[in-house]
Amino acid sequence: MERDSAGRPPRGPGMNGGLTLRLTNRALLLALVGLGLVWLIIHATHIFVVFFIAILLAASVSNAARQLGRFRIPRPLAILLLYLAILLVLAGVIALLVPLIVNEINLLMRNLPTYERQLDGLLARLPTTSGQPLQINDIVASLGAPLQSIAITAGKRAPEVGSALVTILLIFVIAFFLAVDERFAERVVGRFFPPALRPRAVGILERIGTGLGYWVHAQLLLAFFFGFCFGIGLLVARVPYALTLGTVGGVLEIIPYVGGFVTVVLAAVLAATTGKLWLVIVAVGWYLIVVNVEAHVVAPKLVGEIVGLHPLVVVVALFLGAEWLGILGALLAVPLAVVAQVLLDEFWTFPGTPASPTPENGREVAAPAPAAEGPPPSAAGSRYQLGPARDDEGT
Repeated sequence: MERDSAGRPPRGPGMNGGLTLRLTNRALLLALVGLGLVWLIIHATHIFVVFFIAILLAASVSNAARQLGRFRIPRPLAILLLYLAILLVLAGVIALLVPLIVNEINLLMRNLPTYERQLDGLLARLPTTSGQPLQINDIVASLGAPLQSIAITAGKRAPEVGSALVTILLIFVIAFFLAVDERFAERVVGRFFPPALRPRAVGILERIGTGLGYWVHAQLLLAFFFGFCFGIGLLVARVPYALTLGTVGGVLEIIPYVGGFVTVVLAAVLAATTGKLWLVIVAVGWYLIVVNVEAHVVAPKLVGEIVGLHPLVVVVALFLGAEWLGILGALLAVPLAVVAQVLLDEFWTFPGTPASPTPENGREVAAPAPAAEGPPPSAAGSRYQLGPARDDEGT
């Protein structure tokens, strides 16, 4: 091998003692887009949650607006009427709660000496290290500092309430514009997908929208189950305003955990106004029974049957969602699982694999056959060819 005057081998073309990288404009653009997506995933969870909730709301009102369209009601007017119905339901709940809470708090204050004597008698039976019986006043005094800290923290977070209201208004506005245009999915697909992929993409979005709509229906049935069972149980136990509590609980149950917490606090307060400590225990105990039966038995089975997810998938999705975003994650877990299942059924299926149930009728859908070369045949009775040919057109 030839060497230079210093005894080193000659360098090849472009070798200057370092590594030369060539970046095309397209590669640079893809790298920037990838970094942007990573940033969104890490730092913009709030944006994703807002848009996903807006999509859920749009999917739910779209089905109802389509039904109202049979009565020749314009779609924008139908959606506004649905929004008005939601506001009326919330106003009805507030109208039920405000006078009820005010009256029962006044009654509770009048019965407070009785409760104090009962609690002091119960605490006197407990052994203490000092030999002096515990009193409720001692416990209240020890809770003064923690309660003050909680009040200060709540005061600092008060501005977040205004931000939350603005976010809720933004969700309703986004959902309105998503739902008012029936061809919105087609417009998005036409803008970002090449013509050869548009029919399949439209089919995927339609199936996702259908699945999300079924999830909303399942949530409404779960709320009815909770309100009915909780209200009937309180009525049997003779808790005051049992049916009102059941109605309010059913409406608030749409908000996971928060709605249930508000309901059980109201039930405990109303039971306490009777002066019977055992009734408070019964109210709280019955709530725990109903909410656990709903969460671990009824919800996985009902949501699985309606949406088309296996009950185990529902349970795992709820667990992962709660670990990820807490209460909000538990709310969005099953809808995200619906989206994931549609995508897996479309892109990760093989001939001969077990079929997936459909949310419409519970029947199984055979795995799609390999796509044949050339343009796919048009689906009978459909405007678009929704992916590869299937044995069952139920999806």
